[in-house]
Amino acid sequence: MNDLEKAQKLLITKLMPLKVVSNKSKISYDTIRQYASHPEKLEKASWEKVYTLALIYDELVSELTK
Repeated sequence: MNDLEKAQKLLITKLMPLKVVSNKSKISYDTIRQYASHPEKLEKASWEKVYTLALIYDELVSELTK
């Protein structure tokens, strides 16, 4: 799974509350909500945002698999 897919999965499946994602990523809540509602917008987002969200996904998955 690439970083874009991880970021989209994090937001689509709402593995954690969007407010928490916003706080951890330092991306505004409104932007996170837009990406959750329209995950295709992540395709045009900066790579830094996508990478940050993918890291949060990886962190969450590693915690769940412990």
